[in-house]
Formats: sequence, structure tokens, C-alpha cells
Amino acid sequence: MPALTYRNFRASDFEAMHDMVSHWDVVRNLGSWPWPPEPDFTRSRCRPFKGNGFAWAICENDQVLGSISLTDDVLGYMLRPEHHGRGIIQKAARHVLACGFADPTRSDVRASAWADNATSIHILEKLGFVLESEAYEHAKARNAQTLNKTYHLTRVAWRATQARGLV
Repeated sequence: MPALTYRNFRASDFEAMHDMVSHWDVVRNLGSWPWPPEPDFTRSRCRPFKGNGFAWAICENDQVLGSISLTDDVLGYMLRPEHHGRGIIQKAARHVLACGFADPTRSDVRASAWADNATSIHILEKLGFVLESEAYEHAKARNAQTLNKTYHLTRVAWRATQARGLV
């Protein structure tokens, strides 16, 4: 498993981030990123998050591999394609969920995946998320109505999953 670090985004992350979101296989699975990639939109994400929660760069040797966030009790993530299959998102998500559930006021977290994103669905289920609902929504990058699956994870279920050693 890689030695990962997490940090706030900074302006100097633009090149790595913009390169990542220039891959259709990455952006097609995101909810709010545009296609084709827009440099100004990418720059708007290359700074510390100022809302409810956090959005971090996932780094290995300070090289940006992807991003992980827990904003408004919603988990989100993306990863550069050359790092797929290394267990990075699962490891980063476990870290973020542990940080998120350390807040005693957070009782649950939600996450979504397009129905054709089998990898994300597998990751969410492995982390203990359960399917809450399905609905067609506009996928910005795809510019199409797409079946979205929304998952839910309670603090109680997260602790039970941890206790069983499943994450």
C-alpha cells in the first residue's frame, strides 16, 4: 500500500489537477466537473476549501495523485488513471471517513456513483455504504441524463465495519 499524505490544495497544484481532469475516463464519473476541461474551473479548485468539511489533495512524495473530499457530509474522490488499481481511493476514503466521523456532530455520510461506475460502487460498498436511492440526474461532463446511485453510511455502520476489520 502506498504511503499517502493529504493536504489542502494550493495554486501550484493546477498542472497536476488539470492534467487529471483532462482524462475523459476520470471526468465522466464526476458530478460537477465540466467536459472539455476548463482551466478556470480547475484553478477554482486549486485552493483550500472554505466550506463545511474539507477537500484534500491525495499525495505520494508530495505528487498529487488525486483528490478526496468530505463536504456537506458527502464523500467525493478522483484519481489519476495511472494510479488506478493500487487501493489508493479506498485507503484515502478510510482516512477521510475516520476524520469525518471524529466530529461528534456527524452522524452519517452520503456518496454517489453513476450506475455504470462499477469501481466506485464496489469501493463504497466495501466501505460499508448501503444503497439509499436511484434517480436519473444530469451528468455535467456527459451532458446526459444518467442513472445515479446514492449511498448512505451511518456512524454506527462505519464503526461496525471497522470493528469487523472490513476497512
